[in-house]
Amino acid sequence: MHTRTIGTMLALSLAVAGLLSACGGDGTTPTTQPTTSSPALDGAALLEARCTECHNLDRVTSAGETAEWWADTVDRMMLKGTQLSEAEKAVLVAYLAETYGP
Repeated sequence: MHTRTIGTMLALSLAVAGLLSACGGDGTTPTTQPTTSSPALDGAALLEARCTECHNLDRVTSAGETAEWWADTVDRMMLKGTQLSEAEKAVLVAYLAETYGP
């Protein structure tokens, strides 16, 4: 492998590690959504892609709950089979709490 390729891979790995540690590595829920163009880290896109597989959004839009409640709910949905990485979960919970909170 070329030195340049290894350097690029190392830089990318460090960037991903930094992102993951910033997204709830200490067990807390972030209060803001990261600014990124990646749909994988977009709360609205995650909500549409993952939550509507099993139910419509009326349940979400009418909830008006806290971040803690949303985190518990997302955990419960993950136990039922919803596929989310820890980073996606943090983004989704932050989006739900900010958009559909009390």
